[in-house]
Amino acid sequence: MKFQLPKSAISTSERKSASTRRPMALALIVLLTAISTAAPAIAQIAPLPPTAGFEQPSGLSLGGFNFYSRVQAGLTATDNIRLDPTEEADLKKILAINAAAQSAWEKHALAATVGYVDQQAVDISDQKSQALSGTISGRYDFTDTLNLRLGALNEGSIIGKNDPLQFNGNLNGTTQTNTLEAGLEWDNKTYFVNLLSRYQDISNDTDIDVTVVSRVQSQDREEYNLTLEAGQHYSWGKASIFGGPIRIRYSGSDFILPEDRDSEGARVGIGAEFAQGDLSGLVRVIGFAQYFNAPTIGEVVAGVGTAQLTYKIDEKWGAGAVLQRTFDETNIEGSGGLFTNLAGVAALYRPADNIYFKLGPTYRFYTIEGTPYEAESFTLDATAAWQVLDRVELMFNASASNQLVNDAFLSDLQYSETSATVSVVVTF
Repeated sequence: MKFQLPKSAISTSERKSASTRRPMALALIVLLTAISTAAPAIAQIAPLPPTAGFEQPSGLSLGGFNFYSRVQAGLTATDNIRLDPTEEADLKKILAINAAAQSAWEKHALAATVGYVDQQAVDISDQKSQALSGTISGRYDFTDTLNLRLGALNEGSIIGKNDPLQFNGNLNGTTQTNTLEAGLEWDNKTYFVNLLSRYQDISNDTDIDVTVVSRVQSQDREEYNLTLEAGQHYSWGKASIFGGPIRIRYSGSDFILPEDRDSEGARVGIGAEFAQGDLSGLVRVIGFAQYFNAPTIGEVVAGVGTAQLTYKIDEKWGAGAVLQRTFDETNIEGSGGLFTNLAGVAALYRPADNIYFKLGPTYRFYTIEGTPYEAESFTLDATAAWQVLDRVELMFNASASNQLVNDAFLSDLQYSETSATVSVVVTF
């Protein structure tokens, strides 16, 4: 995970967030509410209960602010570093650094974060990626029930295995996202109403195209959306309804692209979060319509959503499950986007206070809208962690993945890969 502002409104590129980033977060918050860690891009594992004892310890407190930092360094061995039919093996050096500052004020709030990730193969020189991210966000309390939230995010992310952007030929690239958000929130502890406005500038940088799917079309774009949400708190959690318009403008669409992919649309949805004892989860169901300027694309009207469940069985065991349907932009001509259907389960075992294991399979089924092309992947992820000292962890991650396609047009996306990562994590 990377430091990032919690995201609420759903844009074309973020309909996948109905699964991975808790879209339409009921509070529509922009303030950083949890300090997470930057890490190398790995396959997603189903949500699991928090592992007691492995929370990031509090950092330095000074001048009304709490400061946190985390460094992870390691080495990955893989038998297919390019994730393509060439199946070239190599070792990859990994470094991830995060730092954050968060106010400890009774009223109002201010937070800032910075994160850096570096991945570089030892022998294959073109397999390297760096990503730098930073956020600043704040909350101004007008009253006990009304506040204004502002945030700015500059996020660099490394595209990896099981990322939908692989279908755009961006498997070895990075995505840079600049986001500005402003939200007005009213919450009297029984009902809440939120209005959020968001602007995003998104650009992709691909050093090496490894698939024939890549087109001359740019995926660089600007997105504008407005979201209104209303909901109610309950003893078990909270629920809401939300919706709003969205507009997308592609860079260079008047001169470079064979298709004018600029579009307008809207989305509406319902959501709920609940927690009862050791059982917790969330549900999001979103319907959307996107109308493209390109006559070859037409319109995309569909539904996406997510359902997550976590359960702490006892002090040693926990389990999690997720079902998702997401939608992402694609640059494949004649198609408005890529649908990903995902199912995953995972188990957590904690035999001792300073040791835990996680294991879980994930299945993905991809369909490219407007085309007969399909793909599916199976992934098995495993993680083991040993807390050597209060602020030092030794981590081991292993992953096995296999992706199949239904047409020779996608043949360069068919691969199998196994990898193992050993790293040391230090917090201070």
